Amino acid sequence: MSDSDAVRHLQEQIDRNLAIAARIPEQGPWRESLDRLQAWQRDRLDATYADLRSRDRFRAACEFFLDDLYGGRDVHARDRQLKRVVPIMRRFLPGHLLFAIGEAMHLQAISLEFDFRMAELLIDSTEITQPDYARAYRQEGDWEGREEQLRLIRELGDLLVETVRKRMVHRLIRMMRVPAELAGVGMLQDFLQRGLDAFAVMDGDPEFLSTIETREADALERLQRGEDWPFEPWIGRWPDQV
Repeated sequence: MSDSDAVRHLQEQIDRNLAIAARIPEQGPWRESLDRLQAWQRDRLDATYADLRSRDRFRAACEFFLDDLYGGRDVHARDRQLKRVVPIMRRFLPGHLLFAIGEAMHLQAISLEFDFRMAELLIDSTEITQPDYARAYRQEGDWEGREEQLRLIRELGDLLVETVRKRMVHRLIRMMRVPAELAGVGMLQDFLQRGLDAFAVMDGDPEFLSTIETREADALERLQRGEDWPFEPWIGRWPDQV
C-alpha cells in the first residue's frame, strides 16, 4: 500500500469513528443501555484475560487492545485530535505506521457499531447476564463482522510488531511527547506511544495475540452453536456466580 493510500485509509476510518460519536445521545434509555453494555464488556474482557493482564509482559498490551480498541472506551476526543494532525503526520511517519493507525481506527469503529446494535437489543436488560448477551448476539447475527474483528486484531498486532522493530520510528514517537502536548494533541501521542511500548515489552512474543484470537474465536463458535454461557471456560457463569 502506498503512503497516499495509507493516509486515505486513515482519514476514512477517523471520519467513520467521528460519525459514530455524533450519533451517541447525551442521555436517555438508549444511551444508558450503551453505557451498561460497554461497562459489561470491559468487565468481561478483564475477567477473560485476567491471566494475561497479571503478567508484566502483557499488561500494557491488554490495556491498549482490550481497553482502547475493543472494549468500548470513550476515545472520541483523541479521534478529533487525530483528524486535526493527519496532514502533519504524513510528513513525519512512515506509511506502514499510518496504515496501522488506520487499522486501529477500523477495529474501533467495528466494535462501536456492533455495540450500537447490541445496545438496542439489550435496552430492557437492566443487569446483563451471559444468556442475555448470548441471545442478543445471535439476534444481531453479524458473524462475519465479528470474524473481521479478530482478523484486524491479528493484523494490527503484526503491524505493531513490524513498527517496533524499526527503532527510529519508535524513538520518533517518544520524542514527539512534549511538542504534541504543546500542540494540544497529547492524547494522540500517548495512544501511539502506549501501543508501541506495549509491543516493545512483548518483544515479538506471539502468545498475547494468539490467546485473544483463540478464546474469542472459541466463544464465537459457542455462540453460533446456541450456547448461553459462551465465556464459561474462562470466567464461569459470571456475573451470576462470582
